[in-house]
Amino acid sequence: MTSPQIFLSYSRTNKDAAKTLRERLEQAGFSVFRDEESIRIGDNWLKSLQDAVQGCAAFVLLVGRDGVQQQRWVGAEVEVALSRKLSPHDDRERLPIFPVLLAEAVFADLPVFLQQIQSLVWHPGSSDLPHGLREALQTSESLQTASQLLKGEPYRGLSYFRREDADRFFGRHEEVLQALHGLGYAEDIAPESSTQPHSRYYRWLQIHAASGAGKSSLVRAGMLPKIEQGLLWRRTGYADWKILEPMMPAEKPVAMLAEKLAKAFPQKDMDEWEERLGNPAKPAALSYALRPLVPAGSAVLLVVDQFEELFTLAEESERRQFDRLLATALADLDCPLFLISTIRSDFLDRFEYLPELLKLYNTLKGDYLLPTMTEAGLRELIVYPARLAGLQVDEGLVEAMLNDAKGEPGALPLVENALRVLWEQREGNRLSGELYLSKGGIAGLLEEQADALLARLDRDLPKGKADALELLLSLTRINDEGRHTRRRLPLGEARLAAGGKKADPVRGQKIIDYLSGRLEPDGSNRKANGSLRLLTVVGEERNPSPTDSVLSVDLIHETLIRAKGKDEASGKLVGYWKTLYDYIDKNRERGFYRDQLARQAKEWQGKSVWGRWFNLAGWGELRAYRKLRPERGSVDERFLHRSRRMAWVQGGALALLLGFVGQSYLWTLNNAMPPGYMLTQQQFRLASWGLLPEPLPEMVEIPLPEGEFQVGDNDASLAPLLEQNGIPKEQVNMGIPPVMATLTEAFALGKYEVTFEQYDYYVWSQQGVENSPAYPGNPPNENARGQRAVVNVSWDDAQGYLQWLSIKTGDAYRLPTEAEWEYAARAGTTTGYWWGDEVGQNNANCLGCGSQWDNKFVAPVGSFKPNPFGLYDTAGNVWEWTCSEWQIDFDGSEGECAKPDAASNRRVSRGGSWFDRSVFSRPSARYWSLAGSRTNDVGLRVLRASRTP
Repeated sequence: MTSPQIFLSYSRTNKDAAKTLRERLEQAGFSVFRDEESIRIGDNWLKSLQDAVQGCAAFVLLVGRDGVQQQRWVGAEVEVALSRKLSPHDDRERLPIFPVLLAEAVFADLPVFLQQIQSLVWHPGSSDLPHGLREALQTSESLQTASQLLKGEPYRGLSYFRREDADRFFGRHEEVLQALHGLGYAEDIAPESSTQPHSRYYRWLQIHAASGAGKSSLVRAGMLPKIEQGLLWRRTGYADWKILEPMMPAEKPVAMLAEKLAKAFPQKDMDEWEERLGNPAKPAALSYALRPLVPAGSAVLLVVDQFEELFTLAEESERRQFDRLLATALADLDCPLFLISTIRSDFLDRFEYLPELLKLYNTLKGDYLLPTMTEAGLRELIVYPARLAGLQVDEGLVEAMLNDAKGEPGALPLVENALRVLWEQREGNRLSGELYLSKGGIAGLLEEQADALLARLDRDLPKGKADALELLLSLTRINDEGRHTRRRLPLGEARLAAGGKKADPVRGQKIIDYLSGRLEPDGSNRKANGSLRLLTVVGEERNPSPTDSVLSVDLIHETLIRAKGKDEASGKLVGYWKTLYDYIDKNRERGFYRDQLARQAKEWQGKSVWGRWFNLAGWGELRAYRKLRPERGSVDERFLHRSRRMAWVQGGALALLLGFVGQSYLWTLNNAMPPGYMLTQQQFRLASWGLLPEPLPEMVEIPLPEGEFQVGDNDASLAPLLEQNGIPKEQVNMGIPPVMATLTEAFALGKYEVTFEQYDYYVWSQQGVENSPAYPGNPPNENARGQRAVVNVSWDDAQGYLQWLSIKTGDAYRLPTEAEWEYAARAGTTTGYWWGDEVGQNNANCLGCGSQWDNKFVAPVGSFKPNPFGLYDTAGNVWEWTCSEWQIDFDGSEGECAKPDAASNRRVSRGGSWFDRSVFSRPSARYWSLAGSRTNDVGLRVLRASRTP
């Protein structure tokens, strides 16, 4: 019987030797594929070549004086053979490669990956085949050796796959090969068409996908081993690769890069590398440094995982320098640097923050969108590791897991975690389908594990669960739409966040050790909780004896904080791990205050020595910040420390004013104020003495429109809403024909609606004055004032406040006209609301707006996102008085203030309120009230006329 076919690859200069070798192989009973007879010019040569190599049982490479790297056709054949050698999961399907060296061949000239394969030396003048080739070919015909069982755990759980996990990384082999085609030449060119120029050459490959798609695993366990084994040789021209340890940018990407380079090139230590790379005046520092360190014919590969950290974590100066270093090195043809980056798809629009790399975006960069894992891929990652580990998978388990994972973009970590649990709780060597179903599938297994871990922590360490949730919350960057992301913390700050009310770092370290799977709360080795880890301590793997300054804490995977969908009954988002997701939702204001603290601290740091005393956090802000635990020594921590110290000074000063306390208490009782307003009254006193800033409206300059703009709404479907809700057209008018208006005088508008604190300060400062104003009633349903938008203020009351404000500041203040108000509220948009045509969730405070205050309370000002002009709460919360007189239809009065002798006492308000349906929060909604009326859903926003230069 004829032996399976052998593919013989050779250079045309060795044609005679190849002919001799072929004849002797055939005489020995082997069938040899004749490429010159089967693949012709004009064919799809690469497809034909792949088909030919795929059908062969062995690959014999004849190497002469020309070597391999200079022979383009030979190089293409070797690449295809190498792909088949490396790609199959079953060893019996791998293609054996046999290099045969002629006498004039130079072994040292072979690519590194071929040097690792035993070569045979042959003289064509001899009477036989190369010594040992016949036996090797006969042995390799069937390759009957069984695959070696995997040792240790066959599944990775929530952790990403590492380079050392390549033997158990399944389901993505096709994607690995497709992604690798994004480096080197963009297209395959027929090797013998030497006159045809090469296609575009890519030195940067960007892999993007949604969170949980497996980008890190694809690169680390899939691509890097293939590159080390030579799969990029023909596409790039480099056979020898120096692969740097993958890095994540974090806060200091340049320092992180220096650390990786110091490991790979120890000729310079990390301090030398960091000093060399950190000079902004030398963008070519990386390029110049690598050239002499990398031998000719070799390349350096840098992997930047989680590239989005450059936008979310990196310091601005470090990000700019990192951008310059990489872009300059990639553009330098003499620098052998290649880059692979992974990034979440929702961050692709942020590259404007990397202007130098952006210039190379469409020239030196290949893109690969990692698709959701296919059903075949998921089946592979379930079955193959089990097969190699000698495990039995219950009938129906695979189908049940595939059904649960269908349509889930982040299925990979959930499936891996479920398999890890089933392996840990296996019955003998069996993965139980009954256990899987009883635990609620891939999502249920994760949730049960995580809840059990926290419950056990709570038993072993009192209040450990509460502190753990606080830490996990601190590691979450909260998103208003529920698309939360990870937020890495320095180890010191993480210890404080987990340290309870006393911010005990020792206790915090115990919780970090427990959640990261290292130790029990009592310090013993951890075994009882299985393999689940909620945290990872970044930096331990890269440094055998790391110091706290280089360590940080991160969530093991974003699946822990992601929503899996909406509850059909309530419409609320539901997390994969409900306990943590609900805790984040309940404490979502923590993220707002954390960001606010960072902004305040940064502004405070930029002030002069004296200016810092007047830019510390106030009492209300300190209360909001009480659960925050910034890292010791950080700007945030120093700002809080100084603010608290100032608060103590203020408290001491207040203690000396005990005579005011009784009066303040009576003042709050007589005016139905909250008890906390006793302190507010003292703040009013200090402000009136110039010792504290006065609570006056913060203004935003509104740019004038270019030409005319539209007032009103074209949507005729709005008018029937009034009738459906029993509201007469004469009272609230929407859907009337719009008109065009112009503005000729610049103005500024209040950034926020006037607050109770601001209005109360006005009333307090006017006590004792003839016809002094009265304090407005409290907001509805809650005994709170302060930063909530003021209500129960009539149009006439507003005129008194504006007159007082004008006298106090020396500027002319008034209410805006309807036209001015709508122009500023729309902020150049043309949709139903400034953020879009749908009300969405948590964009405003109204009935049906999806906020915590809907139809309940007046919200604190600034609780929602500002419009493009920087104005807050122009939709919902409270109706805002304008100075315009009410008319049913637009007749020009919308652009004017009511005359003192106006025939009508009706005044227009705009913007909707906490009490009204969402449709009345559109900027086109109009409402009238009598000038003297006071209601609990109407307030005001002030306008300052343009200042004379």
